[in-house]
Amino acid sequence: MKPVRHSRTMRKRTCMTAMALLGLLFFVATPAVQAEENDFNQLVLQKRFLENTYGIANLECFPFLEKIGGREEEVQRIRDCLHGVLTLTAALKEVPDADLKRVAISTRFLRTGGFHTILIPWDAEPGEVARVLRERLSPEEQQAFLEKITAVKSTIHGKLFIRELYCSLTITNDQCLQGYETLAKVEPDPALRRKMWAEVTITDSDTAKENPEILPLRYDADVEKMTRKLREDTTWNEWEIQKKAYETIQERFGGTFKALQLPTFYCDVTLSAEECIQGAENFHKAAESEALQSKTWGRVRVTRYNTRIQSDYNVMFRYDLAPEEIAQVFSAKPTKKEIEKAVTRAEKLESLTKNNATGLRAVCDLVDLASSLCVRGFEYFIDFVRAHPDFRPAGTATDVMFVDGTQLSRLNFALNSSSRAHYIYVDARAGYPEFEAHLLQFGKGAPAPVR
Repeated sequence: MKPVRHSRTMRKRTCMTAMALLGLLFFVATPAVQAEENDFNQLVLQKRFLENTYGIANLECFPFLEKIGGREEEVQRIRDCLHGVLTLTAALKEVPDADLKRVAISTRFLRTGGFHTILIPWDAEPGEVARVLRERLSPEEQQAFLEKITAVKSTIHGKLFIRELYCSLTITNDQCLQGYETLAKVEPDPALRRKMWAEVTITDSDTAKENPEILPLRYDADVEKMTRKLREDTTWNEWEIQKKAYETIQERFGGTFKALQLPTFYCDVTLSAEECIQGAENFHKAAESEALQSKTWGRVRVTRYNTRIQSDYNVMFRYDLAPEEIAQVFSAKPTKKEIEKAVTRAEKLESLTKNNATGLRAVCDLVDLASSLCVRGFEYFIDFVRAHPDFRPAGTATDVMFVDGTQLSRLNFALNSSSRAHYIYVDARAGYPEFEAHLLQFGKGAPAPVR
């Protein structure tokens, strides 16, 4: 599915490009600085502790949650996630041999993705989490289960032309096996023999959430339904419906997008064609407001539940949000003049941070960070260097990256970035005292934490 786009010259980015570095996390310790941290910064530190102490390489906050709401609700979800992570830490003290590699703070318990991945409710009690961590198969039982999975997948590949077959992390291990066993019973008829699928995923939804080459099959579907979905190319049909919806949107509202110089307008794939068009019409009516006409636009995303300003350019809004409410919310976006002023200031400050005494480079997140927050981050970093000229980072840290810590997607990026060995992620919305206390915990000689 291709969003409605209008070609235009790329705008100058708000923040400076961060070098992509690879490495492993070998921070030696976190100090016992007692200054209050904000939720994002605490989660960054706690993830580092869990990785170093218990080997948890991947920690996500509500990765499958679709209904978030507005900015206040999203901030609350991040706070809930911190609560869940602290609960997990307490439980791991009781079960240090839990052997987890990937953990998600969620709304339910779920053993998924093999035997090293688990979802944990954010509001569970430590004792309850510890009990669930103890309830796992023996190594022999785990091996027997994995061998069964391998055998069933081999049967499927012997019948059907599927390049990649896997289960989503939204279902349990047993549900994954259930789906595989049903798929293995599908008999290839002439129509199926001519088909090849790039990816088939066993999941809990019939909706293709990424691209039309991924065919979702519900784990609890019967053989007949799986056969029908494999034969009918229903995923491509769904995307064709969405394509027609975009053509309708372009025909009816393309003039509005062009007047706003809006390069990208798209709807979440979970929305029906009618809901997508409704969202476009509401935005079209909202765009009659002079407040919206004075803004600079990048990406406008229509969702089922969520509305917020993500950066200077990018926004999302609920498809059924009234035009007057859309105009009211997005009137808070900075104007073109405000953006240009902040960008100029950020570029000047970025040049002042180079070759500083700490040896660290300061950069701003390129994804959904407002230019004003980038400016604030650079100002804080310059103040920090002046106050702590003898500060030296521990381990392999080379960069401080400022992130909008009120966005779940950017939080999960910071927690699991492949460059986290080299980047110190910090919430650009935090005050200077919080920023200072956070950065000091990444210095050489900082004492180990008591978690």
